[in-house]
Amino acid sequence: MKVLKTLKVFALNSCKLIKPIKSIQSSLQGIFSVLLCASLFFLCEKTHAQDIHLTQFYTNQQNLNPAMVGMYDGAYRAVGNYRYQWPEINKPITTGMVGFDKKFFFFKDEIDAGILVANDNYSGFALNTTKIFLTGAYKKIIKGHEVRAGIQLGAVIKSTDLSSQTFPDQWAYQDGIFDPTIYNGEDNLNGSQSYFDMNLGAAWSYKFKKFTPTVGFSIFHVTRPKDTYFTTQTERLRTRQSVQVLVDVPINASISAEPKFMYMWTTKVSDMLLGTNVKYHIKNAMVKNVYLGVLYRGGFGRNSDAISPVAGFHIKNFDIGLSYDVNVSKLSAQSSRKTTFELSIIYTAPVFLPKSLAIPCDRY
Repeated sequence: MKVLKTLKVFALNSCKLIKPIKSIQSSLQGIFSVLLCASLFFLCEKTHAQDIHLTQFYTNQQNLNPAMVGMYDGAYRAVGNYRYQWPEINKPITTGMVGFDKKFFFFKDEIDAGILVANDNYSGFALNTTKIFLTGAYKKIIKGHEVRAGIQLGAVIKSTDLSSQTFPDQWAYQDGIFDPTIYNGEDNLNGSQSYFDMNLGAAWSYKFKKFTPTVGFSIFHVTRPKDTYFTTQTERLRTRQSVQVLVDVPINASISAEPKFMYMWTTKVSDMLLGTNVKYHIKNAMVKNVYLGVLYRGGFGRNSDAISPVAGFHIKNFDIGLSYDVNVSKLSAQSSRKTTFELSIIYTAPVFLPKSLAIPCDRY
């Protein structure tokens, strides 16, 4: 029963991969399902309270690195992301995120500020996570090198519907099913939790003759907040580190390449995204550019996860992108027809320069 007791901890710590077992036709099937969940819940404990990960990670830079707030050409920027993941595995995982950032100038210095609001919902476990962050960054130009440092402060609110969950103590051995009317045996369990969180970041960029790289490093959950639904436990989030590389490579007047790399890790778990977009620039047209690309998701020391075709275009200050994850992991046999779509919309307001005015003079 120790294994079953452990399941209760893992099941309520933001595991997004397994749906609760609601009905099992026989005792043998029920025992097999419990053992299967045990191994998968253990895997979820290793990943430990997943953060929001986007395939188009480069589109929401506040979520990527606090130091990258304000890294755009324009007056201000608004970003929206929506991710629809695995709807065929019982119930989908949906992620929505909106952000806004703006530049402020003080003499020769630039201070950028933004706000980021995200919601992650897994209906299969009735898990809901809402994050609200304020972001600030300082930019300094040193001999043409752009150096940035950023900080992100905010609150995380998590909730779950305990009435929709099943627990080991609710296993009816004689009937071979979980009976939700049986007392679950949990006296020290809350259906919601909230905590303060802090993230830090740094970034560097420099325009070389033939390409412009941007390199960033960020660390999340610096304060290691308590993250558990159990009142008697003190489980804390592990810090997550991330390295990002974004490069702009003009090939000619009409075509440019945009290689991208992101690697993040926490303890023994890692995730990597690597790929490139190829952009075609259009002159004197409503659509200023279109791009196609592909991203690969994997991790050092583990199997490949997905290959993601990406497409997008720019029209009237809007950048719109769409990606689709093609599963190439060992899970693909069970998820060959599963879908994960992601949509990104970015609005960058243009800078309006004041027009010169001719002021008449009485002397002439």
